[in-house]
Amino acid sequence: MSTLTPPAPDRAPFRALLEAQRADCVRQRELALAEAATSVPDPVAVDRAAALLRTIGEIDAALDRVTAGTYGVCTSCGSAVPAERLESRPFAATCVSCQQR
Repeated sequence: MSTLTPPAPDRAPFRALLEAQRADCVRQRELALAEAATSVPDPVAVDRAAALLRTIGEIDAALDRVTAGTYGVCTSCGSAVPAERLESRPFAATCVSCQQR
């Protein structure tokens, strides 16, 4: 007996969304780094720059999954990540169940 695999989402719109989000994160990080580069560094700006760098890494990993053809598949359990989750968080690597663990 074979198990039916849910169809993969159309990846092109997600690639475009990920690339736009990445460009926005890079722009925001540059602004945060500029704020942090004052004589008295702003700790909020430093933290924001670090958080944006982590997000850029997550987006890059999602773009790699798009290229590899594994985008939309949970990296933890291998099940399909619901399209609704990918629409709200396009760089999500896991399904909601695995994320909550």
